[in-house]
Amino acid sequence: MMPVPLALTVATRALLLCALAMPACAQEGGDAAGGASAAPAGVTHGDLSGELAQGGQHSMRGALSYDRDGMALDAAVDGQRNGNYRDGSVFHQRGFNGGAEWKLRQGRFGFTADQLTQETRYPAPEAPYLALLAARPEDLYSYEVQRASAFVQRYVGNFELGVELSQREKRAEARYAGETGSAESSYRSRRRLLAPRVRHYGKVGGVGTDTEVGLDLMQWERRSGSAAWGREGDAQRHQFSRALLLREELAFGGALAPRLLLGLRHEQIQLDPADMPFGGSDWENQNAWDVQGSVLLRPQLSVYARSARSYRIDDDGYTSAGYRPLAGQERRETELGATFGDSARSASVRVFSERLSNQIVFDHSLGQLGFAGNLEPSRRDGIAIEASAALARDWRLDGQLRQVHARYDDYAYDGPDIALVPKTLATLRLYWTGPRGASADVGVQWLRALRYGPDFAGSCLAQVPAFATVDGRVVRKLGAWELELAGSNLANRRHYGDAPGCRSSIYQNDRRQLRISARYHF
Repeated sequence: MMPVPLALTVATRALLLCALAMPACAQEGGDAAGGASAAPAGVTHGDLSGELAQGGQHSMRGALSYDRDGMALDAAVDGQRNGNYRDGSVFHQRGFNGGAEWKLRQGRFGFTADQLTQETRYPAPEAPYLALLAARPEDLYSYEVQRASAFVQRYVGNFELGVELSQREKRAEARYAGETGSAESSYRSRRRLLAPRVRHYGKVGGVGTDTEVGLDLMQWERRSGSAAWGREGDAQRHQFSRALLLREELAFGGALAPRLLLGLRHEQIQLDPADMPFGGSDWENQNAWDVQGSVLLRPQLSVYARSARSYRIDDDGYTSAGYRPLAGQERRETELGATFGDSARSASVRVFSERLSNQIVFDHSLGQLGFAGNLEPSRRDGIAIEASAALARDWRLDGQLRQVHARYDDYAYDGPDIALVPKTLATLRLYWTGPRGASADVGVQWLRALRYGPDFAGSCLAQVPAFATVDGRVVRKLGAWELELAGSNLANRRHYGDAPGCRSSIYQNDRRQLRISARYHF
């Protein structure tokens, strides 16, 4: 569960912000809660669900929500277990999330909190010294993330004033049983974010405007090494950033109803020099932008265009050269598209291009655990076509075709396709909606043959074979109950989608998987 001090701290800050931003907030909230004789009765909803599947998989989930006179409360818990494909391995996951929101005449305020915990156990690989031990050790992995946030929003005429405060903590620990003994490692990070926003709705000369200005102020710190948080000798990093956001959306009238959206973001990032003996990197200043436009040519035909630049910085630094920051990743996207049709029949086509520079990846082939690194410049160009048609009152057919050419650009190995990126992906799915809450759907997905990797020079003549998989599900509603039977890879096709080496390191995908689930709504 979410630790009480963290959740209460954020909730308390939200109430304080509410009192500062809305003088009548506490009074109106008290009237809503205290005037029980005049207020309507609250409405409670809930869901309970469970699922069983092959391979030792099962999951449970429960959710509860309560609404009354501008106040909304909700909470949910879930857990799942997976036996995985490896003998003796077990994966457990547990989660909780909850929140509250109060709506008033002048605005709203609330808070949320959630926690996710994962644990994985693997039998240690065979080793000479392990055979002498009475109990075979295990490789243990654990991961936990906690989040909490609070927000306040105030309405003043055509303006919306808001602020959000959030905190996220991550913790990961691992123990590996090797031939000479066990090794332990740990990682922990904390991020705090303050995000004020101002939004304005207006109209200038018949053109609707939606303007938003905001700030993101973030503080981030991490510790990693062979000991837990706070132990001396661990590697430490502190990072601070501030970002300015601008967004403008224009809605023109008339028969063509053109729309234009422009977004800008400038971020300054600063590392604590005492934490980085290797010096900084090239990403202290980053810029992102997004431009989109659309025009309605006919009542059922619209076209759009989009161009954008985004970035990603290295938030780990675990490279083969030590804890040295990587170069910032840059992504440039361009897209042109058109949509036609209505709810009965529709189709869309889009042509896209994507260019990546200094792409940040985690390479498992570098050492036992792998390291993060930057890739050479690459590009992906392609086209995607989607269509949907109502065959009859209870039947619908959806289809998608995607063709992509992925290759390295301006590089010594310029020309060969990027390994393990499918050139062609095609899907087809049929839906049926029957009487008395019955429904079903079945689909097929086909992937064209892939290149092995890593093979920048194109020296490996082998390919990951093309394959097709079939999946489907059947649902029946009985009053408050909903029963479902679903399956993936129904034809039990033995295939593999990951082959990092040429004819080596091949990992097969799952065999046929059947799942049965039940859900009760109240």
